[in-house]
Amino acid sequence: MDRMTLINLYGQGITDCETSPFEMLETFHIRSELHQLSLTKEEKKMVAAYDMRLLSHAEQVYEHTSKAYDFSQSKESIDEWWWHLDSLLKGEIVFSATSLYDDVI
Repeated sequence: MDRMTLINLYGQGITDCETSPFEMLETFHIRSELHQLSLTKEEKKMVAAYDMRLLSHAEQVYEHTSKAYDFSQSKESIDEWWWHLDSLLKGEIVFSATSLYDDVI
């Protein structure tokens, strides 16, 4: 898939708790794929906006996704913070929107 397709899929799926928890996990995998790609400034802005949407709905997304995924067992890098929503919600990870902003400037 091309980058824009991945970005759009991420944006569509990130807070859609009407889907199955497994589909939400697929959205997390898409976000991990985007994390590995070299994105343009415009693409980074789009991903950052979707990340902010995820952060603003983190508790709801966590509750839904945890039906299919044990966040406490996550082995993914802390850079892929979406796999660590449990730690984020507990305040064990401090996440700054400024870092998102800095990445896209």
